[in-house]
Amino acid sequence: MKIPSLIEKITKLKIIDILCIIKCLYFYYMSRFSGHFFRRRWLDFRNGHGLYLAFVMSFANFILIGYNFAIKKAPILNELFNNTLFFALVFIAFYVPVAMIIGYYHRRKQYVIEAEVGLQENWPIVWILRYQIRLIQGDTTSDENKKMLNYLDAILKRHKKEDLLFNDDKNSEK
Repeated sequence: MKIPSLIEKITKLKIIDILCIIKCLYFYYMSRFSGHFFRRRWLDFRNGHGLYLAFVMSFANFILIGYNFAIKKAPILNELFNNTLFFALVFIAFYVPVAMIIGYYHRRKQYVIEAEVGLQENWPIVWILRYQIRLIQGDTTSDENKKMLNYLDAILKRHKKEDLLFNDDKNSEK
């Protein structure tokens, strides 16, 4: 089949046919990825947007708004900072160290609280820690051991870290 004839056939498709194709592709991908693929892409989008792109844009916007409302309206400051770029450099020179000091304080005082709250909401880690305590005490069953190993092996395989997996033959040799 030649490309021009294929293009002609595609252009003759009706809207209902195109919607049907889109619907079939949607259900194919949803069944194939069980929603994890799209949820992971959504997480990647939010992280890229929120941590990087929106941060840079909002910081630039913050500087420009500060310049327009504080510097341009005050004649004395307008004479001192008559250039937006000069104001931005001076502002960043003072603002960044202050933000770093506040961030340091937050890291030293607040991360402990955030970690505790995060642990309370992170049931897989709690499950693994509970299992480790029971394993040390000798209270685990062979079924629990298999479930835990399968769970952790699946995580390592998903991250392509099969070299970290040990089979029973290697463990018995050590």
